[in-house]
Amino acid sequence: MHDTDALIVAHGQPSAAEEAEAALAGFAARLRAQLPGMRLASASMAAPGRLETELNRLTRGGLVYPLFMADGWFVRTALMERIGTALVEVMRPFGMEQDLPGVVARALSRHLDGGPGKVLLAAHGSASGRHAPGQAARDFAERLEGAMPGTVVEIGFLEQKPGIADAMVRTGRDALCLPFLAMDGNHMRRDVRRALEAGGHTGQILPVISQLADADAVIADAILTRWQETGAPQRAAS
Repeated sequence: MHDTDALIVAHGQPSAAEEAEAALAGFAARLRAQLPGMRLASASMAAPGRLETELNRLTRGGLVYPLFMADGWFVRTALMERIGTALVEVMRPFGMEQDLPGVVARALSRHLDGGPGKVLLAAHGSASGRHAPGQAARDFAERLEGAMPGTVVEIGFLEQKPGIADAMVRTGRDALCLPFLAMDGNHMRRDVRRALEAGGHTGQILPVISQLADADAVIADAILTRWQETGAPQRAAS
């Protein structure tokens, strides 16, 4: 039965696959409410068999939306290998949406009392030296600074240099921390918080970017726009 128009895909949590799957399903429900007339499903790559099951339900030409921050190995290699020969369209990853910096800037301004400030962007990076994760964070930081004149955004990485503690030397310990992460998993709950504690961080820690106000609307708009551009793919009979 091909009964899904779009599929939102996240990495998930290998150590707690069902918990992460449930969190993603909850996020997809928020998106579904903004996509009347569309049938949206979700799947994490870490939940055994889940992605393949949902791919089999996608209509011919259906949309796959990567809930990732970078157009890197997980999207271009791991996800594409799992998709195989399925006739679907993989969209631009969440972290590279053109409207996202503006949405994040509005969320940050509420915590900075509308004025300039210092923001510590806590990103994943790549321990293996892959270019895409670090570049995605740098591009986002540049665009965020452009949307918030006077605000300084410094990047600290979990898995490459400069580390989060190193970036904190430049921002100060009381900087507003913005996790450049898609979902609230172990990287946020454990790794980012440990790195901040190690550096003596005393400032506010914001939620991961997908949980900021109106971030879900960015995804919903992107999916709906592309769905309309493609003429709403023909729904195949079962």
